[in-house]
Amino acid sequence: MAWGANWLALVPWRRSVGQHWTERARLLYPARKTSRINLWFITIALTFIGLVLDPSLNILVTAIPALLGALLGGYPMCRELFPETRFKPWLHLVLSTLLLLLGFWLVIFFGAVAMPPHFGLLAWIIGGTVLFLQVAFLSGLGIRLLRWLRLLKPAPESLQALVQEMSQKMQVFVRATWVLSTHLSNAVALPLARQLIFTAKLLATHPDEEIKAICAHELGHLNESRKVIFVRTLVALSLFPLIFLKPVAALIGLTKGLLLLSLPVLVLLLVSFRLGRRMEKRADQIAVKDRFVEPAVYARALERLYQTNLMPAVLPRRAHRIHPDLYDRMLAAGVAPDFPKPAPAKSLSWPCVLAMAGLLFFPVFALVTKVLYVVLGNDPLTYFKQ
Repeated sequence: MAWGANWLALVPWRRSVGQHWTERARLLYPARKTSRINLWFITIALTFIGLVLDPSLNILVTAIPALLGALLGGYPMCRELFPETRFKPWLHLVLSTLLLLLGFWLVIFFGAVAMPPHFGLLAWIIGGTVLFLQVAFLSGLGIRLLRWLRLLKPAPESLQALVQEMSQKMQVFVRATWVLSTHLSNAVALPLARQLIFTAKLLATHPDEEIKAICAHELGHLNESRKVIFVRTLVALSLFPLIFLKPVAALIGLTKGLLLLSLPVLVLLLVSFRLGRRMEKRADQIAVKDRFVEPAVYARALERLYQTNLMPAVLPRRAHRIHPDLYDRMLAAGVAPDFPKPAPAKSLSWPCVLAMAGLLFFPVFALVTKVLYVVLGNDPLTYFKQ
């Protein structure tokens, strides 16, 4: 199902061969969104079908195979977009990423399950342990796990020299620099750990001057104020209050407790979006306006980054994105793009809508069948035959 939905969603992109990269990326965006939506939609739909048909069935019996199958169905799409991708490294990256994400959130889940129904010493011990593990993950434990999973390796001397040159120029301390094995081109700053990560694809596709420009942007994030870093940490820990659902529900009720604990999550997510967007603009300005890199070099580095990753220059107007559009970022750097401003990418394509409608049919059919079975007290097929 995942492979079929992705194949259909890629039809408009396949037909755009020969067009400018911005137009091809614009047509590709809905297909990528289809892939991400179907990953969870297929998992939820099949899990729901299993529960409706057999309520005694363990949810993990259907959820885990459905999720792994949907992930596996995404490989042909990744291989078509990035032909250099090989199955074994791709599978290693996907499973390792899934393991890290699940590990980070499962700490909260197990903390909530183990939490006693009333506040006391045990409740605060569990809460402190969960908080310690999550902060440790953000402060460097996540890096150690990535190294243990063989996804990260120390940066080569050439990259370390570039980072050291820019860090001295901008007077920003960097604790360590790493290289991540992936088919995407990107760089990430970890303000709490004061470390930088560059992907191997970025190092292979960008010249040194452009790598310096991207490094200047990431160092702009490491140079953020303590207040901003504190807020970013709070956002990363936004789900932490949910571990106290049991004792809070015992005090004020389950519904009120859930609403009370969910409120800070929603507030922090809203703050995260606005703060993140403001910090991205600030990092762009630090790199260009303070003349740490040439504006033309920075604009070329951004364009190559988007082109390599097949990302649209203008995203949908209602897309919840932290980074400004590439076209606007190049203009803000004082460089006029050598292509006209593309139309915004579409959020969804007809194959995505068709796939979701088709998948939605199965759980609805299963639910209706189950309801009829309960109401009629017999197999619905027998009733329709009569």
